[in-house]
Amino acid sequence: MKNYVLFFCLMFGATSFAQNITNTLGTSGSFIIKDASNDYLTLSQSTGQVNILKTLRLENTASSTIGVIYKGTDRFIHDYYPATSNNTFMGKNAGNFTLTTADYNTGIGRTSLFSLTTGGNNAALGSISLYSNTTGHNNSAVGHNSLSSNTTGYLNSAFGSNSLSSNTTGLSNSAFGTDALRFNTTGEGSSAFGASSLSLNTTGLSNSAFGYNSLSSNTTGSYNSSLGYQSLSSNITGSKNSAFGYLSLSHNTTGDGNTAYGYLALDNNISGHSNTAYGGVALRLSQTGFYNTAVGYIAGAGITSGSNLTCIGYNAQASAFNATNEITLGNDVVGMILRCKATTITSLSDARDKKNIKDLDLGIDFLMKIRPRQFNWDNREWYNNNISDGSKMIEASTAGFIAQELDEAQTTGNAEWLNLVLKNNPEKLEATPGNLLPIIVKAVQDLKKENDDLKKEVESLKSMSEKLVTLEQLLNELTSEKHTALVIKN
Repeated sequence: MKNYVLFFCLMFGATSFAQNITNTLGTSGSFIIKDASNDYLTLSQSTGQVNILKTLRLENTASSTIGVIYKGTDRFIHDYYPATSNNTFMGKNAGNFTLTTADYNTGIGRTSLFSLTTGGNNAALGSISLYSNTTGHNNSAVGHNSLSSNTTGYLNSAFGSNSLSSNTTGLSNSAFGTDALRFNTTGEGSSAFGASSLSLNTTGLSNSAFGYNSLSSNTTGSYNSSLGYQSLSSNITGSKNSAFGYLSLSHNTTGDGNTAYGYLALDNNISGHSNTAYGGVALRLSQTGFYNTAVGYIAGAGITSGSNLTCIGYNAQASAFNATNEITLGNDVVGMILRCKATTITSLSDARDKKNIKDLDLGIDFLMKIRPRQFNWDNREWYNNNISDGSKMIEASTAGFIAQELDEAQTTGNAEWLNLVLKNNPEKLEATPGNLLPIIVKAVQDLKKENDDLKKEVESLKSMSEKLVTLEQLLNELTSEKHTALVIKN
């Protein structure tokens, strides 16, 4: 192998002239620049590779002709800034040579920070990232096309391909994941963590999404919070919703003010509003209902369109899927004890809220039609096909009423307005024996009146008896005196 070691020492006088210098390397030869002991630059003919063995120094970029490394005709590496050099640009056509006061920016990737003018403290990593940004500042974009449409928005953070890619003037948004907040334009204060989370949001404000596809359909809805796989994924314009758990509130589109905490909680809600579900599968089938509250696993799961319902406890269910204005405590198994320190429930009874007030005409006669019973619970739901065979009957007896018998009594007595039987679900009648209390009071009053009348009669008879005794005594005395007189006369 033949090496050529060349030492150049060119000295020019007052007169200079144009010249071409050509050095030809032989096969497998090398071109080396060195001093007595150190190599500084080498060129290998066999590989065409140039090695810089010390450092490469470029001037700070103040124009397109100073301190720039080009790739073909395109700028590739530079730190352009007219005054100081606190910018760093790396990538085909990253940054530009027209920005004015933009400082402390980092753009790595093809055409990253391409349109920058005065915005500062931006970081772009990925092709086309922060491409349209002009005056926006303190933005961070990592991933292909991330924050690519941003112009003046600031304090945004995007991590993931296409994250926040449509944002123009929106500010204080955070997106982590592919397509996260992808179509947000002017919306502010939203946070999305997970692929496609909040991907369709355009102008919605202050939304928080954590989980794959969470809040992915939201466009203008605001103040929503979702955490969990596809939670609130169908929401479009609904606002002030909170979903925590896998598929929670996943079908909600326009409903507002809902809170779902738990696996599949309020999963099928569409337009219902102001519902609260706390527990796995709670209020799952509710679609259009409102003001419902369910606490407990599967609580209220059968409600679809019912409203103003409260179900508390495992599998606590309303009387019917479309019931309204009810409170249910516990499931069908809770049939023996309802515990509370207070023994009565206070309810509204103000005369100012009532009309057509008159004395009750139902009393002892109606009450005698009511048949108190002793029985054992043996719910049909405890058996396959809802057919009871007695094998699961509760051994302890209890006392109460039969709904069908109460219904017969109020029907024959033309007193269905008493509502002794709840018939929302014909397959599961329920009794309201507390409604008998006014009749019981009336019956006691009637009995008291009868008793008082009897007492008066007894007192009257007692007085007459005493008078008769007195008369009898007087008669006896008169009879005795007459007898005495007759004896003396004779």
